[in-house]
Amino acid sequence: MPETTLTRCVRELRRDFGALVSRGAAAGLVAGSGFMLANMWYADANGKPPIAPFLAISTVFHGSKAPILTPEAIPAEVVTGLWLHLALSLAFGMGFAILAAPLRSASAVVAASLGYGLALFILNFEILGRTVIPWFTNPKGPDNVFEGFIHPLIFGLLLAPFFLGRGGRHAGETG
Repeated sequence: MPETTLTRCVRELRRDFGALVSRGAAAGLVAGSGFMLANMWYADANGKPPIAPFLAISTVFHGSKAPILTPEAIPAEVVTGLWLHLALSLAFGMGFAILAAPLRSASAVVAASLGYGLALFILNFEILGRTVIPWFTNPKGPDNVFEGFIHPLIFGLLLAPFFLGRGGRHAGETG
């Protein structure tokens, strides 16, 4: 009986799972770092402090309607936002690794990475932002138009290089 695409993907996932998830973790850290640098630049260019993105992300941890901005709380909130963003970037990178495992062409990986970044924006801002993270849709909060562009164009596209060139045979595999 010939092997189906699904069977092949499951077999390869089981064999390569650790390497794949490690690659995803590294991709998530790189993509998340580039994404955060873009957010910091945008905040600064628009008259907000460069730490504003970390303060916005800390609202996810606390479930608060706005960042905690007392002078004594700001350093801890920045660290909270940084660690939460790193953890989410790792998780999202690992998630993309699993989803991208069956993809064999560069164009498929790039298209998937753009779609994945857009899906993250929709989940984080349009769904969660309108239900459980009100700061994400607050007019004083993050700029949703900017976020809608950089989720796919920065986070998504920075994931792609980590998964390009995986379409060939694995070392030691024959016919």
